Amino acid sequence: MPMPTNRTIATSVARRVLIGLANILMTAAIFGYLFSHVRPGEVMELLRNVHPHSVAMFMALSLATSVARWWRYDLLLRHSGYAAPRGQLFLVVLVRNALSDLLPARLGTLVDVYFFTTRMRIPLSAAASCYSITFLFELIALAPLVLIAAFDLGVATAVLPPSGLLFAGTLLLVVTVGVLLALPWGFGLAAQMAKRMANSERLKTDRLAKFLDDTREEIERVRKAGLYGRVLALSVLLRLGKYSSLYVFLHALLAPLGYTWVQLPASRVFIGLCAAELAASLPISGIAGFGAYEGAWSLVFQLLGFPPGIAQMTSIAHHLFTQAWGYGLGLSALVVLFCPVWRRREARPVTAALRRPAVFYAQLTVVVLTVAGVLAAVQVLPLPPPTRVRTAPVDSPTSDDLERFAQWRAEFGGDLIFDSTRSGSFGIWRLDTTRGELRCVADSPQHEIYPDPSPDGHWIVYARCLTLARRSPSEIRICRADGSDDRRLADNGTFPTFSPDGRWVYFEQDRTRVMVVPVEGGTPQQVFPGPRGFGGAQIVKPRIAPDGRHVVFISNRGGGRGWQTWVADLHTGEARHLGSGCEPSWFPDGQRIVFVREGDALRERTGIMQRRLDSLAEEVLVDQDAPLGHEYFPSVTPDGLWLLWGACRPGQHEHLDPSSNYQLFARRLPEGPIVRLTFDGWNNRWPKRLPVHSSSSTNMLVTVSTNSSPTP
Repeated sequence: MPMPTNRTIATSVARRVLIGLANILMTAAIFGYLFSHVRPGEVMELLRNVHPHSVAMFMALSLATSVARWWRYDLLLRHSGYAAPRGQLFLVVLVRNALSDLLPARLGTLVDVYFFTTRMRIPLSAAASCYSITFLFELIALAPLVLIAAFDLGVATAVLPPSGLLFAGTLLLVVTVGVLLALPWGFGLAAQMAKRMANSERLKTDRLAKFLDDTREEIERVRKAGLYGRVLALSVLLRLGKYSSLYVFLHALLAPLGYTWVQLPASRVFIGLCAAELAASLPISGIAGFGAYEGAWSLVFQLLGFPPGIAQMTSIAHHLFTQAWGYGLGLSALVVLFCPVWRRREARPVTAALRRPAVFYAQLTVVVLTVAGVLAAVQVLPLPPPTRVRTAPVDSPTSDDLERFAQWRAEFGGDLIFDSTRSGSFGIWRLDTTRGELRCVADSPQHEIYPDPSPDGHWIVYARCLTLARRSPSEIRICRADGSDDRRLADNGTFPTFSPDGRWVYFEQDRTRVMVVPVEGGTPQQVFPGPRGFGGAQIVKPRIAPDGRHVVFISNRGGGRGWQTWVADLHTGEARHLGSGCEPSWFPDGQRIVFVREGDALRERTGIMQRRLDSLAEEVLVDQDAPLGHEYFPSVTPDGLWLLWGACRPGQHEHLDPSSNYQLFARRLPEGPIVRLTFDGWNNRWPKRLPVHSSSSTNMLVTVSTNSSPTP
């Protein structure tokens, strides 16, 4: 055989370098895109809060899948006449699982052949026969699963047109079965060609011809022995175990956000997993499988109806954990395999007769029932008891507090609405300034948050979320000011706000867009950003200007530290960066915004500021010191007379933590005295004025005991 020239070697090296650079660029590009939409902290939060039962089920199913692969190898190798040490064979399976995604195009799976031939001394023909048969049967087992999922998507949902999936599944089944049937013939043909080439003076391929012919004989022996049915059964169980394990780990990630098994349809998840795995099998798929997998996952899961943020976060978190699990097991197995004790253990020849099919299927049934029993046992294990809401001490108002509160009630000109944890979960509450009573507007075991009143005071919109996790499923709801006629207005939304004329409700969706829906209900429409997008950045907490044309919001775009404030024209789609700041809201003149500034120069690191839109000049409105100097949730009443906000003690800054203790305050602008409105142990946020009028008043300040219902 001719020796490779320097030019050939240089070309090969250059090709490998280019492929390596392409993989690096793919990983960098896809992760750059994903992290422009979600923050790394959100991904880590998903991983920190995984559901323990589903994680245990994932691990059990993952190990059961490895057992099925080990059993299949053992069955084929023993029929070829070689009994590999079973412990060593299982370790090889774990190494194979870890390396399958490490190299492009699944080349890592060839580690099986390496260990079979070098460590166990199994002939290459038997190893190649085992590898070829298992590879094809895994594809054959995948085809009916794709067909079932495609049928389910076509019948039960209208998410994706099933014709392409049905065609792909059918084609996969036909091609793989055809290749399997023609496999002995193919190896025989290759052997004949190698023998002819061996007659050439320049090529010596007699060993190759013998290897191909021996492999053909091994495959024929397996087929004639009737092992295809058993290999297929193990392959189907292997596929079911693998995708079931990935499915339950997706549930482990999303269950803390409020997702249930019903909200994760198995057919949709399966198609998304297959698409990600197919992308990771391409020659250029990223570094160690990270890149194409996440990109395909994010795209396909969005097409399947999952929110973009969820699809993007889970693409990273799911792959990161499952790969870490596989690499951890594989590396541990590799270390054990290279211990001296394993070097002396080789496969030994066997001539034992093959067990009857009835015995095999009985054993398989016992294994399946055992795994099912383990999964059922894990499901019924008790979860740790939920953490009780910690309440803060109730402060007693002073005589000055009572006097200021009475004056505020007389001048405020409306009631106060806000969200609070006083029931154990967030709910919408209303402080009646006429009677001095605190009434519940909307409260359920879920969380009702972000209330906003209509301009006429007849309606309140709010968001209801399953959990307090950042990406938890939430919906927009509307009710009358007394809580009656409560109904859902839109799915997949949060942070609602009325338009100035009260006919529309704007809200945030997926932290990437501003939507609008009529108060009577209907199909939400996107109003920002336009077709050009917003650079892939987040769009959070939008508020509509008094002119109904502009929207102010916060984003991670704009540079600098922390959240950045932006204003956009809904007619033109043009957006302007206003500077750093959080939770912006409008003054009634439409020329100024109120927002939260964070920084070391402020007392307790926060303060409430105003900023002019024309000059961007800023002015401090409130910056109090401890104990209640950490200010958030500002709003200005529609008449421009009152500033409302919440403030907490040091160490209780988490907005969504039910155990935080934000108290509500008011101040008559521009420099009136600060009035404390609540004296309780709950987390009170997002105060707004409900424009109703009182006919009488009392002088009692509302205080709430930590151990009883609200009392006037």
